Amino acid sequence: MQRHARLGATALGLMASFYLVGCGDTSPSAGDAGASDGGATVPADGALPERFNTPMTPAFGSMTNDPRAILVTVSGEAAATEGFAYSATPAEGDLVFVDGWQVNMTRVLTVIGNVRLNRLGNMPSDPSVVGAAVAADPRSFAVNLTRPGPIEGAGGEGSAWPLVAFRNGVNGLTLDPAQRYAFSYDVIAATAAAENVNLDADDVALYRTMITRGWSVYAEGTATYRGQAPEATSAFASFPTTVRWQVAYGAPAAYLNCNNPDNGAEGAPGVQPSANGAYRAQITFHLEHWFWGALQVEDPPLHFDPFAARAAVTGAQGEVTLDALQGVVPSNLQDRMMRPLGDRGGQTRGYTVRNPAALSFDTGGVSSVRDLRDFVAFSGRANAHLNGEGLCFVRPMGELRF
Repeated sequence: MQRHARLGATALGLMASFYLVGCGDTSPSAGDAGASDGGATVPADGALPERFNTPMTPAFGSMTNDPRAILVTVSGEAAATEGFAYSATPAEGDLVFVDGWQVNMTRVLTVIGNVRLNRLGNMPSDPSVVGAAVAADPRSFAVNLTRPGPIEGAGGEGSAWPLVAFRNGVNGLTLDPAQRYAFSYDVIAATAAAENVNLDADDVALYRTMITRGWSVYAEGTATYRGQAPEATSAFASFPTTVRWQVAYGAPAAYLNCNNPDNGAEGAPGVQPSANGAYRAQITFHLEHWFWGALQVEDPPLHFDPFAARAAVTGAQGEVTLDALQGVVPSNLQDRMMRPLGDRGGQTRGYTVRNPAALSFDTGGVSSVRDLRDFVAFSGRANAHLNGEGLCFVRPMGELRF
């Protein structure tokens, strides 16, 4: 898939600062007044009400076009449905694993809650500040991002699922097409109080596990090595060439006052209704974050070798979960035989290998990241956006849970 740059250089600089403030805030917070806590207390066994077995009635359809309405959707973009193809000579803007892997998603479950609109804040120095509440939906929504949705994705990228339709504000307030409103939402731990957006029976069974473990994300897929064959004496020769992978963790957070690429070159915050038809606001997940090689920066190179290096192997097949990454020091990556993990990303155009004998990930000075398991979850916590590239202020609402 391709990640298009939609903002100018000035905007990117501002957005980077916006993003870093959110990602650097690692301490749990009570959050803004609208932050949700994931709903009602649920049984320890993950029991679900009967209604959860049936997906909810969509809030709107692909042809809905009510004037002044703000229609909220969710998408994992084409990455969720098509994965990441490998190319040694990727086109500019293509997202590719520099170490030779093709990565596909078979299931990505997450939970969104408390979608809300506020007046814009009056403190440009603090992008987390928003004004008075305008509209909110207190419900939470369980969604599988790998299922193609009925709505076209933002910018024509992938597809999306309908979540919420805001047609009026608090006390019947009419949404004003002359105003932009701050757009915020939460990603929360799985809860039995959630609405089932599109989960099937297999998804529901895994969702019960998410409830009992306190997870906000469950993802799985398959990675296939497509790069150059390693030398027989190389440590890479012992790596599996097909790996079933799983990423599952709890990282509840509020995503506040999101910037919006629709607001011109600067991508200023907020969504603006139209008197001529509905406006769509898409909560967008960038699933490549789990495979980034650095924290506190945007779009670092993608690597799958650190996962493959820790996989349990049967023949050419491997399986790996986040537990296998526990104890692995990001700045001193090692394989399952405790050998230094080399960097074979030089086979991909546009990537420069610094040290072929030792691949090192950069934690960006985040002291709470103890190992590679933390690294993946911390990076994943910053993967939620607005309308594709719009960055939000990220305020953690609890510790990472595995």
